[in-house]
Amino acid sequence: MKYRQIDRITELTPGQRLVGERTLAADEEYLADHFPRFPVMPGVMMLEALHQAAVWLVRMSPEFDSALVLLREAKSVKFGDFLSPGETLTVEAEIFKRDGALTIVKAKARKGDRTTVSARLILESCSSGDPEHLGTDADVQRLSREQFFSLFSDSPAAMALRRPGENISPTMTPHSV
Repeated sequence: MKYRQIDRITELTPGQRLVGERTLAADEEYLADHFPRFPVMPGVMMLEALHQAAVWLVRMSPEFDSALVLLREAKSVKFGDFLSPGETLTVEAEIFKRDGALTIVKAKARKGDRTTVSARLILESCSSGDPEHLGTDADVQRLSREQFFSLFSDSPAAMALRRPGENISPTMTPHSV
């Protein structure tokens, strides 16, 4: 995942809610063009932070059961404020409704008490579609779990999800899933 938009997960209630944080660094490559004299996080990257938080929430609901979680639609997207280098987004994702494979997530990001972006995201949980004997879905689920612990090993959410005796190194290389 080249543009990881969640630095850490601070709260997690599987099947219900996830809260994470993202601090914008001054050396992020896209800031050179967006904008040279007034660097701010592009709106699409703030929306991606909502998307990534929602995907992690759905993946962990109940526990990495779906191989794939796809964004089907972003509704009612509203932008409210800029995010400049050194500032931190607090990203909240809450499951609003489940209907079969579809999950509607209400998500918002804020800096301090000001909303930067909010949206309703419609996500679909599904399999890869590969034949079961190939083990693709099981591999993707395992890699998703490893990626979660690699990215968020120091968060309270990761510690709570660890299985007894599970040894997942926080120094693993994150996989794109």
